[in-house]
Amino acid sequence: MKSMVQSRPVRAAGEREAFPRSSFSVICCDKGVAVAEAIEVICEHELAIVANGCELATLMCSDANLSELVYGFLFSEGVIGDAHEILAFNMDAARRTVRLSLSHPVRRPVAPVITSGFGGTALAAPSGHLCSSPSTGAGAPSLPVTVPAPALGDADRICSAVMAMRVGAREYAATRGTHCSALFDGAGEMVALYEDIGRHNTFDKLAGHCLMAGIDTAGMLLATTGRVSSEMLRKAARLGVGTVASLSGPTDAAVREARRRGIALAGYVNSSRLTLYA
Repeated sequence: MKSMVQSRPVRAAGEREAFPRSSFSVICCDKGVAVAEAIEVICEHELAIVANGCELATLMCSDANLSELVYGFLFSEGVIGDAHEILAFNMDAARRTVRLSLSHPVRRPVAPVITSGFGGTALAAPSGHLCSSPSTGAGAPSLPVTVPAPALGDADRICSAVMAMRVGAREYAATRGTHCSALFDGAGEMVALYEDIGRHNTFDKLAGHCLMAGIDTAGMLLATTGRVSSEMLRKAARLGVGTVASLSGPTDAAVREARRRGIALAGYVNSSRLTLYA
């Protein structure tokens, strides 16, 4: 097997790789008419991450932009705070395992929690605990019950960003089998866009790209195709974005977390409409 060992990937940060696909014969039904067709679907693979000899996680992902995925996953989970903490990066020829050397020891959660998103708790969380929903007992923080209406310009900016993300989601257009997320700066310009089979992976790839390129994401707008869960909101908060907007909707825990953190959260966004939750 041919492998590479390096402190940073040779490929330029943010360069989008081709997505491997497979072709299948299917039956498409439309208004009672059945038609045999051949379509392309996105390929799904496992990727094991081993740091300092310790197996941290196995991700289900596509086979594209794995460097960004690994860097972003480790950053989002609090294992690293800077790209230079990864001293060596070794991807085997089959691209099923990545072995890393870090500049510090790896701390695993005491009791891993299986979640609907990525199958693991925050790797750097003390005692394996995640941020929980606010308590309703005495001393609980007061959260806003209602949300002020957004200014017309803010609503237009959110809608425009989500539509621009949809235009850039070429794998979704070709297969309907991926998720897509994109970052936009204060001027509404797209900073980066990534796709993958899992919505969490798209957030991690964005984080990895910005971490590797040294981009400050504070206050940016993050648009996504996927449902916004509490894990997704936590990843967005880790990036420091000011707004999260989705084609889909959020969970109740994500709404509470967004309100607690002061992050604008919009769901069911199309070219002219949105629902603002926080």
